[in-house]
Amino acid sequence: MFQNYFKIAWRNLVRSKTYSFLILCGLATGMTCAVMLGLYVHDELSFDGYHAQADDIYRLNLNVKWADNEYNMGHSSAPFGPTMKQDYAEVKDMLRVKPRDLTFRMGEKAAYVKQIVFSDPSLFRFFEYTFIEGNGENALKSQNSVVLTEKLALILFGKTSGLIGKVVIVKDSIPMTISAVMQNAPANHHLKFDAVLPYENKQVNDTNQRKWDNFNSWTYLLLDHQANVSHFEAKMPAFYKKYIAKVIGDETGTKVSFKIALQPLKDIHLKSSHLLGEENGSSMAYVYTFATIAIFILLIAIVNYVNLATARSLSRAKEIGVRKAVGSQKSQLVKQFLTESMLMSFLALILSVVLIISLLPVFNTVSGKSLTFSVSDIKMIGILVGFAVATGLLSGIYPAFVLSKFKPALVLKGTLSGAGNGYFLRKSLVVLQFSISIVMILGTIVVYRQLQYMRNAELGFDQQQVITLSLKGPAAQKSAEVLKNRLLENPLIQKVSRADGNVGDGLNNKTTFSFYAKGAEIPIGTEYFHVDADFLDVMKIKMKDGTGFSGDIVSDSSFSVVVNQAMIKRLGWKDKTTGLIEVDTKRVPITGVISDFHLRSLHNQIEPLVLVLKKNNSGNLYIRISGQNTRAALQYVQNVFEKTNPGQPFEYAFLDQTFAKQYQSDERKGSMFLSFSGIAIFVACMGLFGLATFTAEKRTKEIGVRKVLGASVASVISLLSLDFLKLVSISILIAAPVGGYIMKVWLRNFAYQTKLEWWMFLFAGSLSVIVALLTVSFQSIKAALRNPVQSLRSE
Repeated sequence: MFQNYFKIAWRNLVRSKTYSFLILCGLATGMTCAVMLGLYVHDELSFDGYHAQADDIYRLNLNVKWADNEYNMGHSSAPFGPTMKQDYAEVKDMLRVKPRDLTFRMGEKAAYVKQIVFSDPSLFRFFEYTFIEGNGENALKSQNSVVLTEKLALILFGKTSGLIGKVVIVKDSIPMTISAVMQNAPANHHLKFDAVLPYENKQVNDTNQRKWDNFNSWTYLLLDHQANVSHFEAKMPAFYKKYIAKVIGDETGTKVSFKIALQPLKDIHLKSSHLLGEENGSSMAYVYTFATIAIFILLIAIVNYVNLATARSLSRAKEIGVRKAVGSQKSQLVKQFLTESMLMSFLALILSVVLIISLLPVFNTVSGKSLTFSVSDIKMIGILVGFAVATGLLSGIYPAFVLSKFKPALVLKGTLSGAGNGYFLRKSLVVLQFSISIVMILGTIVVYRQLQYMRNAELGFDQQQVITLSLKGPAAQKSAEVLKNRLLENPLIQKVSRADGNVGDGLNNKTTFSFYAKGAEIPIGTEYFHVDADFLDVMKIKMKDGTGFSGDIVSDSSFSVVVNQAMIKRLGWKDKTTGLIEVDTKRVPITGVISDFHLRSLHNQIEPLVLVLKKNNSGNLYIRISGQNTRAALQYVQNVFEKTNPGQPFEYAFLDQTFAKQYQSDERKGSMFLSFSGIAIFVACMGLFGLATFTAEKRTKEIGVRKVLGASVASVISLLSLDFLKLVSISILIAAPVGGYIMKVWLRNFAYQTKLEWWMFLFAGSLSVIVALLTVSFQSIKAALRNPVQSLRSE
């Protein structure tokens, strides 16, 4: 029996080539998008899920509030982990990890490594890594040991084997012995590093191991599997009062709100964008967005099938009538039509697999992922088959029951009307399709505008033609002033400044400064860094009040302090003369107030900032070049650096490119949104084209009569197009408020955002009307130009 169902299904699909082509392409496109986006969503949700103890590992997050200051951090201080392990039976083990950047040297070869971590030996008990040489158990037993990843081993040695026992130099002078070489950390692991050094080695890790208020490390806890996390978190206020309150000046335990929360390991990747320094990470919002898009595109493809199948009902009415007249049961007809939808679904799946294999490399490039797809994987085959069955059932179940209900007497008499056979449903589904499409068009406009806004926003300083030169090694830091003076000898170099802070990348030091006005102390937690007298000129930051830095500072015991407008606003002062600031126990006046400028991306609010003029500071050189010959200027900088610091790695970045990198994730997701929105609209238009084709065929004789009675081509085109345009207009009314709400929620991810303007809604609606009109017009014009004699010949 099934063989017969299959033969009839195949004949019907071959006989109706246009119908089959539209359905096949729509379903294949929907499946392809759904599978690729499904792989993306699965990868995002799978972060850190592969670790054996993942369900029992938590990171300590802090929320600290005092006065009008608030910090949300994934960092804590060094004593947290050991003390909690000592005090609480629930804690089986603890791990501290501190990110850093260091210079590594092997003979004449040197590398500036931006991603290293200082870690306790428990790193290799908490997380699963694959070792090429050595093992996790002994990797960090010695205080002078270092674990290299495959990537860094290849950079320093050009190989990954035979390296245990070899010595590398860090910080220009500290020898570390290689104890293990491991494969690069998996892509779906939240910790990214190229080397691991012992956390307790005080030569390389300058963290004060006993200081409670130095929040610079991630602390992970491995809890007993039977532990109640909520009950354990309820003990944290007592922990704060016992160990931390007095240290931070909250002796009574009431001045500061200090909340310690346990964040599950699996939540770190997607639920940390509210934390300091992790604002540009991924988030659940994008997971929901792309999962919804995948469902929408597949839904649109399924709607196409339902619409076209019910629209063709009249053309198959006689077939169904004859089948029923000769004894076919309703259940047999349902099975026949479901066989057709299943056949189409599996054909679409085959085409989809070909498309996925072909397009996945492109998708990986756009998304920044390394997703894989293999048809030899039994689990993947099972998922795909189940996916095809589900799609086939969803596509075919309604048409099957609609078509199988036809009454043979009415059909064979020719009195069956098509008006009621899914007519209202078809209209509703077209409205649904285009509502989704319009929401996605609006989303594309808003995403594009936000990305443009971020690219072109005024940052409060001139980022063009500024080079950041990293001075991470002690030797390079000592030679900073000599290097600066030599660079200024070339007319291509306009200005040079030394600073220990990061502009455009990374966090700066944070501390609490005390301000004094009218006898009252005002503590403000803020970022700060030390600069030389040329910093404001190099960055072209404008003064709003007072004067900038002068170069006549004679010692580190003298201070000149500049704050930004955000600081004056936070203080509630009229101007800088209202009070004093305390720096290293000295109360000094504020030299000047600068205009607010962005230290990082527009994801972050401009926060209060303190710049302190200091004679000896290190970290970065900021170099403004003339722009007349960028290549020559850069070559000169490199030559001077290498002569001044022989053997040191030359690490530089253009400041505008540094800022641009912060938006790479948003750019990728914006490109994905744009691409899949276009696909959704395309699939919707395929269905609309098919409906227009069948509508034109159904009304062939009506059109012929109208033309014989004098109707113009234009009036016939309007007649056929108007019905569809009405449906699109209804879609606009539905989509506008829905799309507006969704995009408002999305824009909350940005501290500075573009505005939702009326023209965006008008453009999205107009574009949908134009697209629908162009889709329908081909069949409308074709039908209008047909010779009425041919249409009426059978009459």
